[in-house]
Amino acid sequence: MRAYLFQPSRDGVKSRLWSAGVRLDEWPREQRFPLHVTDKRVAEQKLRELVIELERESHGVGIPRSTREAWKLPLAQHHTVFLKAGEAARLSPNTLAKYRHSLPLLFSRCRWQTLRDVTAQSFVRWREASGLSPKTVNDLLGSMRTFLLWMKSQRLIMADPLAEVRKVSNPAAGSFRRALSVEEAQRLLTQAPPHRALVYLTLIYTGLRRSELNGLKWGDFDFSCEPARLRVPSSLSKNRREATLFLRPELTRALLESRPADAKPDAWVFRGTIPRVPTLKSDLKLADIPFQDARGRRIDLHALRKTYGTMLAAAGVSPRVAMEMMRHSDLKLTMGVYTDVAQLPVIQETARLPSLCLPRAESSALNTGAARNAAGDAAGSAAAGVFSGRGQSPAGADGQKSEISKALENGALRHEKAPQVVLRRFPEMERAKRLELSTSTLARWCSTN
Repeated sequence: MRAYLFQPSRDGVKSRLWSAGVRLDEWPREQRFPLHVTDKRVAEQKLRELVIELERESHGVGIPRSTREAWKLPLAQHHTVFLKAGEAARLSPNTLAKYRHSLPLLFSRCRWQTLRDVTAQSFVRWREASGLSPKTVNDLLGSMRTFLLWMKSQRLIMADPLAEVRKVSNPAAGSFRRALSVEEAQRLLTQAPPHRALVYLTLIYTGLRRSELNGLKWGDFDFSCEPARLRVPSSLSKNRREATLFLRPELTRALLESRPADAKPDAWVFRGTIPRVPTLKSDLKLADIPFQDARGRRIDLHALRKTYGTMLAAAGVSPRVAMEMMRHSDLKLTMGVYTDVAQLPVIQETARLPSLCLPRAESSALNTGAARNAAGDAAGSAAAGVFSGRGQSPAGADGQKSEISKALENGALRHEKAPQVVLRRFPEMERAKRLELSTSTLARWCSTN
């Protein structure tokens, strides 16, 4: 056994936190554990406790026998059993293919050989250095978590070692596809060859997925009723539930025109005619539709399913009904991921708001004239010496002004009004004398009251 302490370094800078390196005799290689402490004496104590715990775990003290035996087997063997269990549970072929190819690739990149090697630290280190997109690493984490949850249900592990690992932030989730506008959809149907135009029309009016469309047979359609119906078998549906879709008259007419006269119920409808991405790109180019817009959103076959969901929202279909027609289990998926807000009739809905207007021009003119008259009266009063000031008078100033004026008029200050004799040679002196008399009289009255 080997156990030691060290301070890891990154880009030439040594960390302040201590880590431990441990290799037991039963292990094929050494493992490292972060201790998350800066004091060396505390780190030594945690190392001793860690070694005791790892030895108990290695010798199976308190651990079920099935778990101890599962640790000895390689991950590849557990993976094979996991795929067989998925086939028995009738998982979709696409889901099984994803688990079949992605999990061994993750085992190799993270250097996981046994269950003992699967740790959160090793996965996070690989994720940080992988350079993969957030969507890719999140999908790999989801697949591995599904695999570990299955192992936990089989009592092969006691706890999920990646339970505390969180997905990385992905702001572009659900926004890398866009929906076609009505004009773009019509141009695509016009420019594409007839057999592929029928595929596009079916996807736009039903929202089917590629695998579901590829597995349809003529027996799944019922043209005898009005409107015509399409039964999506549970073996094709992603949620493993049978669904019934009602077809638009335009789609019904196009399907009947393309159906061979001797078509049998078990004959494929679209097998071999569903285009791949290069073919779709050429059809989009003929229709003058960019495959990828300025925001990086693209048009692929699954974007036609998003077009279907957006058309439902633009037509005013209630969210719950749209969720049922899209065959979703979560309303957020219908309203968020499969609804392109840029294609919704925002301008038309804005026009439905109530009309609110400003006051009429005549009323505004009258109000402006009244304000001007009030301002003129105030200016005139100030010029007459009745009231002066740079701002609005304080409360009670108007009443005080009225009392002062009344006192002056009634002779309350016991001064008789002098006769006004204006000398032509001295008008300025006479005006100064009158102003001084009025000012001094007003001051004496204010002091006595």
